[in-house]
Amino acid sequence: MEQLIERIGIPDFIQMILEAWNSVFLLIMIFSMIIEKRTDKDAADVKIPLTNEIIVFFCAIFVYNFCNMICIAVDGDTSQFGLTAMPISEFCYYVTGAFQTLFFLQVVKKHMVEKNGMNKLKIAVTAVQLLNIPCLILLAATPFTGALYYYDEQNYYNRGTFFPVWYYTTIISFVFILAVFALNYRKADPFLRQVIVTSAVIPLIAFICNFAYSEISFNNIAVSITALVLFAMYEKQRAIVTANSAREKEIIRTKLAESKYELEQSKNKILMAQIRPHFILNSLTAIGAYLDEPEKAQASLSHFARFLRSSIDVLEENSCIKAEREFATVNDYLYIEKARFGKKLTVVTEIKDDDFFIPAFAVQTLAENAVNHGIRENPEGKGTVRVRSYETDTEHIVEVRDDGKGFDPQSGAPKNDGRSHIGLSNLRSRLSGMCEGTLDIDSEPGKGTTARIRIPKNAKIYLEDNENEHTDS
Repeated sequence: MEQLIERIGIPDFIQMILEAWNSVFLLIMIFSMIIEKRTDKDAADVKIPLTNEIIVFFCAIFVYNFCNMICIAVDGDTSQFGLTAMPISEFCYYVTGAFQTLFFLQVVKKHMVEKNGMNKLKIAVTAVQLLNIPCLILLAATPFTGALYYYDEQNYYNRGTFFPVWYYTTIISFVFILAVFALNYRKADPFLRQVIVTSAVIPLIAFICNFAYSEISFNNIAVSITALVLFAMYEKQRAIVTANSAREKEIIRTKLAESKYELEQSKNKILMAQIRPHFILNSLTAIGAYLDEPEKAQASLSHFARFLRSSIDVLEENSCIKAEREFATVNDYLYIEKARFGKKLTVVTEIKDDDFFIPAFAVQTLAENAVNHGIRENPEGKGTVRVRSYETDTEHIVEVRDDGKGFDPQSGAPKNDGRSHIGLSNLRSRLSGMCEGTLDIDSEPGKGTTARIRIPKNAKIYLEDNENEHTDS
C-alpha cells in the first residue's frame, strides 16, 4: 500500500478510494432502479420517464470510474500487469467518456427536439454528434500514434498533442446541450429539464476546474455527483408519478362506482318494465274469469302475488340470484299465462339443475318472448313452451323452447316489437358482465325458437356481498 501511495501520490490515492465508494453506490442505484422498473412494469399503468436512459447512464459511469481506478492504480507500474492493464483501461475510459457525451446528445434529440417536431434543430444536434467523430478517429489511432495520450518509459500517463481537440469538442457538446435547453426551456418536460441541467452543468464545472488544477480528474468526481443527484431526482419523480397514479385509480374507481349505480338504476327500470301494465290487467282479467271457481281463482291469485313479490324483491338487489329463485318466478309467470291462454298454451318444465347463480329475470325474459312472440303470434294461436335446465362438466345450461312462429336468424330478432330486440340485447350484456354467460338463439320460421343460456362453472359471478369474487364450482 505504501509503495502504491508513493508511486501515484496521495491526491490520486484519495481519488481512487472515492471512486471505489462511488462505484459501490452506483451498483446499489443501478440494481435499485432495475428492481423498481420491474415493480412498475407489474403495475402496468405506472411508467417513470427516462428510466432506461438513466440506468444506461449509470452503467456508463460505473465503467468510467472503474477504468479510471485501474488507470490510477497502474500509473507508473512497469510490471507486465501494469504495462498491459494501463492501455486497455485508458482506452475504455475514453470510450465511455465519449459514449456519455453522445448519449446525452441523443437524449436531447429524442425527448426534446423530435418530440416537439423541431426539424432544423434536429439537424443541428446531429451535426454536433458528427463533430465527435474526428475525436473517435483520434482515439482509435492513439494506441499507435499517441495522438490523445501516451506513456513514458516509467509507464506514466501523459496527454498527447491532439488532446485539446478531444477536450474542447466535449466542452462544445455540453455547452450546445445547455444552449438548446435554454432556448427551448418551456418545450421540455419538468423532469427532463432537471436531468439536462444536472447532466450538463456539473460536468462543465468539472472541465473548468481541470483548467485550474490538473492533478485530479474532476471529470470522474463530477459524473459521480451527477449520478447521485439524478438518483435523488428520479426517486422523487417516481414518488410523484406513483402518487398521481394512485389518485387517478381512485378517481376511476369512484367513477366506476357511480356508473355502476347508474347502471343498476337503469337495470331496475328495465326490470320494472317487465311488469307491464297490460300484463297486470290481463292477469287480473284472467283471475276474474275464475271467480265462479274459487280454488282456481285463489291459485291464480297466489301465483300472481308471488310473481309481483319476487319481482319487487329483485329490484332491491344488484347482483345475481340463485337459479332456484329465478325458476320459481318463471313458474309463477307461466302459470298466469296458462290461465290466460287456457288450453291454447301448454307449459312443460324440466328443471334438473338449479344450484347456480344467474341474473334476475334472465329466464323470465326468454319465457315472456316465447309466449308473446312464439305462441301468441303463431297463426294457430297455440303452442308449447318448454323450460329446461341441466348441467355438463363445464357449464350450467338453461333452454327455453317454443314451437310457435319462429323467425329467420339472419334477419335478427322479430321486427314487429322493438322491446324484444332491446330485451335480448340487454340480457346478453347482463349475462356477459355478471356471470360470463352467453345467450344463443336458434330459430326457423314456422318451426319455433330455442333460446339457450350457457354459464361456465368456473365463471366469476357478480355478487355484491362478495365483491364480485364468487367463483362457481
